[in-house]
Amino acid sequence: MLPIWSAAIDPRVLAVRALEPVAAAGARLFDALAVDARFVRGPHAEHLLIERGGEVIRLDVIDGTAVAGPVTLRFDLPDDDRLPAQISTLSAYRRATVPAPRHAQLGNRLLALQATDARSIGASLRDIADIILGPGTWPGEGEHRKSHVRRMLVAGERMIGAGPRPILAGR
Repeated sequence: MLPIWSAAIDPRVLAVRALEPVAAAGARLFDALAVDARFVRGPHAEHLLIERGGEVIRLDVIDGTAVAGPVTLRFDLPDDDRLPAQISTLSAYRRATVPAPRHAQLGNRLLALQATDARSIGASLRDIADIILGPGTWPGEGEHRKSHVRRMLVAGERMIGAGPRPILAGR
């Protein structure tokens, strides 16, 4: 069963491919940890729901994964009767995903490292959510808090695996 925000059901959902980050001039990176994103993994896609700046954007990641760290997104826009709705959604996506200030990105990285430290000493996902995100309903609507903690742990593990140089350099 597909989530209601699947591109197969709703023409306003954008199909995207998550690729290795591109270091070209003007290239934009998407980091699911830096935006308020929820996701569901389906058999053929990763379904993301992003809420930011009053906008709700839905993406179907049909190739790769967008939740394991910064990626470059390539949009799949077929020239059919859905194109006007998809262009409108793409414009909303561009407005809603303005890169976070550098200090906010550093803050997210520090939280991910703290979550990883807490997990390494045996803290549960719920404990980590309460410590890092503050008190709240567990696991949260759509398991939002649980998913957020899992994404922080993936990001923290990735940073630890890469060593201190990229962390200190802000990458």
